[in-house]
This record gives sequence, C-alpha cells and structure tokens, in this order.
Amino acid sequence: MQLTAGHRRLSALLPPSPRHDFASLMGHQNVQQNPDLLATAQSQIEVFVARQPIYDAAMAVVAYELLYRRSPGDAKAQVTDPGQATLQVVTNAALEIGLERLAGGLPIHVNFPRELLVAVPNLPLRPELVVIEVLEDVRAEPKVIEGIKVLRARGHRIALDDYSRQVSDPRLLDFADIAKLEITHLEPQELEQLVKELKARGLELIAEQVETVEQFEHCVELGFNGFQGNFLQHPQTFRAKRVPSSRLSTLRLVASLQNADYSLDEVELLLSQNVSMSYHVLRCINSSYYNLPRKVDSIRQAIVILGIDSLRQLCGLLCLQGFDDRPPSLYVHAMTRARMCEQLGRLGGAKDCGPFFITGLFSLLGVLVGLPTQKIVEELPLSAAIARALLAGEGALGEALQCTRAYERAAWSHVVYGAVPAHLIRAAYVDALFWAEQARTLITK
Repeated sequence: MQLTAGHRRLSALLPPSPRHDFASLMGHQNVQQNPDLLATAQSQIEVFVARQPIYDAAMAVVAYELLYRRSPGDAKAQVTDPGQATLQVVTNAALEIGLERLAGGLPIHVNFPRELLVAVPNLPLRPELVVIEVLEDVRAEPKVIEGIKVLRARGHRIALDDYSRQVSDPRLLDFADIAKLEITHLEPQELEQLVKELKARGLELIAEQVETVEQFEHCVELGFNGFQGNFLQHPQTFRAKRVPSSRLSTLRLVASLQNADYSLDEVELLLSQNVSMSYHVLRCINSSYYNLPRKVDSIRQAIVILGIDSLRQLCGLLCLQGFDDRPPSLYVHAMTRARMCEQLGRLGGAKDCGPFFITGLFSLLGVLVGLPTQKIVEELPLSAAIARALLAGEGALGEALQCTRAYERAAWSHVVYGAVPAHLIRAAYVDALFWAEQARTLITK
C-alpha cells in the first residue's frame, strides 16, 4: 500500500497549537523522580454513546440517532464543543462500543455543526448508512454548501434537524433529503402547512418529540415517514471501557514498526505482544468503514488489509492514549508536528514519509514522559535517521523537524525546507492544524 493511500484510509479512521511553558505545565519533575511511571498502565476509561430509535408508521425501527453523552446518568447531551462532541460520538461508536451493537446494520443519524461542514472530516463509517443531520442554526453560506455537496458526493444523505420557518435557513432545503420537525413547537395549522410544503419538495419527514399516542397518530395522518420521541423510546446510553495500554511497551512497538526490514511474521509478533494495540487494530479493521464480508479475527489478516504504512501511523496516534494525564493541547501539538513533518517530506519528494511522521510525533516525547530525549532514544529501538533527527536535527528528517519548530515559533527566517516554496510550507501547517484536531478527538477520550 502506498503511503498516500494509507494516509487517506487512516484519516478516515480519525477524522488548530500554541506555545507552552512545558516544564511547569507538565510538572515533569515528579516523573523524573520516578521513571517507572513511564511503564505504568493507563486506567480503564469508560466511553458513552446514547442512541434513540427512529420508527416508521408500522412501529418498526428503521434507523437510530446517535447522541453525545459525557456520563451514563446524563439525560441530555452536555456539549461545550459541538464539533468535538460529534467526532467523539463517531469514534466511540465505531471503535469502542461497536456499530453492530448500536445499530445492527440499520442507518444512523449523526449531528453535524457548522465547523464540521466547512472542514468535512472523513468518517470510519459507510456513507450509505450514515445520515448527516445539519443543525438548525447553520446558515447556507458558500463553505457550508460546499461541505454538504462533498458529503452527498460520498453517499451520505442529508437531514435538516429541527427545521422551522423561524430559525432554519430555507436555502438548505435544496440540498436536503430529509427534514426533521419538532412537532411540539408548532401550532397544528402551521405544522400541517409546513408538512405540505416540504412533501411537495420530495423530502422525507421525521417527526421529533412525539410524546403521546395521539401525536403519533396525527403525524401518521399528516404523512410523516419517521417518528422519534419519548412516547416511542427514550434515548438509551451504551458504555464500553477502553483497553488499557502500557506506555513504554506501546512506544517500543511504535518505534520497532519503523524498521523497514521487518518481515510480516515479526510485525505480527510485535503487535500481538501489545494487548491494547492489538485490540484497537482489530476494532478498526472490523468497523463498518471497511465493510468486510467476514470478521477479521487475526492480527496477520489485519496487517495485510491495513498495510504497513497505515498500521504504523495508526499505532503512532493510538500510543498517545497512554498519556491520559497530560493536557489535551499536547496531543494536538504532537500530532500537528507529526503531520507537518510528513507533509514536508512529501513535498520534498521523499519516497517514504513514515519516518517524517514518527520524527514529528516523537519530538515531544520528552515533554510527555518527563525524561530527557537522549534517555528516550536510548530506550526505544528507533532507526538511526530518526534518532539523529531527534537528538541533533540532522538529515532530511531533522531539517523537516527544525522547519516545523521554526514555524511554531514564528521564526520566519528559519522556515525553510529544501526547495519547497514558502506558500506550500504555510499550506502544510494549516493542513496539519486541522488534521491534528480531528485526529485528537477521534483517538482520545
């Protein structure tokens, strides 16, 4: 598998970095006093996703809406960042709880706020089974329309959530397949007229907040296609525990995978010895994104299907889960570096951009584990080129890392990488910021 194809596939599994006083931020002196903390296991972390069924007129479940939950006791979503909430729902559903358990092959509805429409992420889900719900406050601006067109081109259907004349933008109706109406917010005459107008456009209609038998029967008479509400079923919360990982063993695995001379047998052995990573790789390959005809239940099969390049990158990102006691901004910082170094390698004509990615990712290990970089390099089986880049900034890998660091510091006179034009370096950094944010929300709690 070529790296570019592998990256696109990995981005589908996944989906902007300030400077910090890292020493005070991390409190790393405590780690230095106890280096064994490097190998301590991550506590099991529970993840939650709620679902609410959507019924048809015959009271059969035809789809599910997936909803964000921070804890199992939440009756409603406690959302501070709608974009991150959506991406957490997707990753928890696809990689932790399992879509088979949540939906059993039926379509799912996922909320998309404006920020995910103007920077559309790839999703580890089959487009034909995912309905994108555009939130009611979204306006039909050019970037939003372009994002909706991208989603439709992939095969997603588009629903307008909580549609009303007072709040929603009617221009979005031209790009929708479904309209969802909160029936309790509309007067009977207004509801009847709106249903006629929307059905004349050929839209499917879903009635929301159906609370009584009388409301259900009335909506059936009006011609609604789907029905959702507490009369039918309250949202049900599902939970799962992430498999814990050992920090040191995971880092060693990621470093070892960079060895280009490893055979398939050696890679299989390495991965099999890490329970957490094996678990996540198998969950990934068995997600609905791949839509394989049968379940993959061996590490060897997963490696062959994913490809070594995608496997390296996925493991590199998943290893950051072991640092759950670190500020989330550090994940973004490390992933931004990794992505930008990779992009610089590609722009510079490197045949294998994997080492560039790992160099950027591992350049912040000193901060993450609270140990000198020299000590970390001695502990991990890194290639000579990556080690030289991390310790002395040497070689093409080191030059890419130095260019990335200079861009972070706004030291523009040092933002240079070979013959790559300045505007492409700038574009690589912007791309890295957005990619890192999406990746963080899809691999962390």
